[in-house]
Amino acid sequence: MSSYGWFTAGATSWFTAWGMNGLVFSWLVVNVLETEARWVGLAQSSTMLPALGLLLFGGAVADRFDPRRLLIGLHLAATLPMLALAVAIEAGALSLTLLIGYGLMLGTFSAFVMPSRDALLSRVAGNDMMRAVTGMTAFQFGGQAVGSMIGGATESVGVVAILALQALVLAAGAAATLRVAEGQPSTKPSEARSALHQILEGIRIVWGTPNLRTPVVLVFLVGVLFIGPYMVLFPLLVRDHYGGGSFELALLFVTFPLGTIAGSLILRVLGGVRRMGRALLLSLASGAVTLVVMAVGLSFPQMVGAAVIWGLCGAVFINTSRTLVQEAAPAEALGRVLAAYQVGIMGGSPLGALLSGIAAERFGPLATLRVAGVTMLVIITVVAIFTDARKME
Repeated sequence: MSSYGWFTAGATSWFTAWGMNGLVFSWLVVNVLETEARWVGLAQSSTMLPALGLLLFGGAVADRFDPRRLLIGLHLAATLPMLALAVAIEAGALSLTLLIGYGLMLGTFSAFVMPSRDALLSRVAGNDMMRAVTGMTAFQFGGQAVGSMIGGATESVGVVAILALQALVLAAGAAATLRVAEGQPSTKPSEARSALHQILEGIRIVWGTPNLRTPVVLVFLVGVLFIGPYMVLFPLLVRDHYGGGSFELALLFVTFPLGTIAGSLILRVLGGVRRMGRALLLSLASGAVTLVVMAVGLSFPQMVGAAVIWGLCGAVFINTSRTLVQEAAPAEALGRVLAAYQVGIMGGSPLGALLSGIAAERFGPLATLRVAGVTMLVIITVVAIFTDARKME
């Protein structure tokens, strides 16, 4: 198998474990601890908050060192909090404080994994970046979907067994990444300046390049208005509106990545998108309309179908924005630029989770979904009229 194949196997293990973790974490917070809505938002944001302070530093680290070796170590290190949480649950010591601490630890590892993984993708992708990105997106959401389905068995097989399986999946990912061909960091240690200088330089590059600046700003808005509500409002709707448990939550969580997989495979077969800026804006607008429709109060089967459509919209946005950033990023600052892209997602997501939890407690989950969708529609209209984002290729 090629280096790209072993790379995707290793990356898929992380996505699968993360999908399992998202389901298990939500189920523990919402159904086991029966946490109030505002605290659900705080707990969910704990897995994303470390990105605010550490992703850019993680990008600088990915530029200084071999991202392959970093990924191997990070996969193995991330198994430790999973096993520790399993021990704590077995001992009857589960609490919201413990879960928030667990989420912060995993979020810290993730802040270093994401830029290292993206930097390694650029090394093993070959000549067709769009094809590599769409393939990686399909594997990413495929792993998350499989992880969510496995997590749906939490009530029947037990949370301790699921956590142990998560750790095993990550260890297998480390073994796969070990098979990727070795390479050199983009910045030689003898040439590297301080991490702070590298971070500031990366920010200047992103802000000064339209094909980098626009996708990074838009992914931040996606984090606030799409991902944050997804992580907080869907579990609340399953519990309070549909009266479901871990199986229904898994089914709803898995449909979005299934839509994203399908959309990514379609893009891969079609050979990508030429007018990526226009596709970027149309996909966001379509996703916002889907949220507004969800807020009408659909039946559960209808909600599942809407989540698939939402995932199809997400496939276009994710693949076009990632490709724009991968192609526009200079090789010597690749890790830092890709980290800035991830900061957009992971920086906006905890803010969106916190706001969604507060709004859901006051106005309800459906009204909060409606506000998120309408707000995104307004923003996309302004961007389309007053910027050149639609002309990006």
